[in-house]
Amino acid sequence: MRLLIRFLFWTAVVLGVFIALAYVTGNGHIPRGVRYTYLIGRTSPEIDDRDFFPYGTIAATDPQPWPLGARYGKLALKPEQEAELKALHSVGFAVWQNDSLILEQYWNGWDADSVSNSFSVAKSYISVLTGIALRDGVIKSVQQHVGDFLPEYTDGCHAKITLEHVLTMSTGLDWSESGADPFSDNAKGYYGTNVRELSLEQPCRDEPGTELDYISGATQIMAEVLEAAYKRPLDELVREKIWTPLGCEHDAYWGKDREDGDFKAFCCLYATARDFGRIGQLYLDSGMWKGRQLVPRDYWQASITPAKVMDKGKPNARYGYFWWLAELDGLPIHYCRGFHGEYVVVIPHERIVMVRTGMKREEVNDTGHPTDVFKWIAIARELAKRPA
Repeated sequence: MRLLIRFLFWTAVVLGVFIALAYVTGNGHIPRGVRYTYLIGRTSPEIDDRDFFPYGTIAATDPQPWPLGARYGKLALKPEQEAELKALHSVGFAVWQNDSLILEQYWNGWDADSVSNSFSVAKSYISVLTGIALRDGVIKSVQQHVGDFLPEYTDGCHAKITLEHVLTMSTGLDWSESGADPFSDNAKGYYGTNVRELSLEQPCRDEPGTELDYISGATQIMAEVLEAAYKRPLDELVREKIWTPLGCEHDAYWGKDREDGDFKAFCCLYATARDFGRIGQLYLDSGMWKGRQLVPRDYWQASITPAKVMDKGKPNARYGYFWWLAELDGLPIHYCRGFHGEYVVVIPHERIVMVRTGMKREEVNDTGHPTDVFKWIAIARELAKRPA
């Protein structure tokens, strides 16, 4: 019994020293990260960790159910297609064509009412909200400087950074982007308690507007700009400007760094697959929803046009304004993507929108895209071609 007491005592001492060192060295996020990963049998953030953190609720105040296509309920995944989706722990897969839902399927306890963390799909929502801010006139131009809105960016090298630099991931800031390194800025942003300070105090490394450098801190900065421009919090803006106009059917949730703190705009929008599909439909219809131009057409076009920056030694072809860009049969497509393979894909020439949510994705290929996204696109296209 005495040995057990001594063991427990020294274990508590070691843990106390570890926690104290983490906070003293500016890594107070690590104990929180360990608590919500390794201590519950995980190794990274997951799609169902909403309740680990404070969040704001984005109410569905005017739900408009999706029109169902004539083939809805008649189409089914082929066994090999379902096997592919299940192999990477998919939890939701939905396909729309010609503005109507034609198939949805869920696994692992998820259903049409289940919300999932979108991770970096959230970045595209910040892009949409930026376009709406231009429509509303609270932002005049993407050529405005960040310092026009945030006093932290009025001096030194930060004063050069424009909103377009932020939207195109060409800020030149020295943010460490990693989903695995516990000391990265991503980990500090996700598990820490001061995401605003983290993003706004990043040192400059390169000249802005020259090189594509995907960093989550850029989206956080843009969200801070939007809140400053509107003088309102992010969850209220998303509810009023996006969630209600798009007729979302379910409440969504946006994670915060602490109860009275800031929204983690770079990552943490939780919603259903059906409601994620609405941002895809909005962009399929050139920024319009049911005949109303929510996003200005010129901004919509710019957001899905490759930014004029370099990308690893060649002209950028894969990124716009917080939207990923690719080609299919030589024709352009655009999509949102998240850490574990959360995708909202828009295929304009076939009038298809696809959503996939899940727990794993494959590696990025030499063109800068995860290989699995093209698997899901192939399945969606095959389904869309089947006769009624």
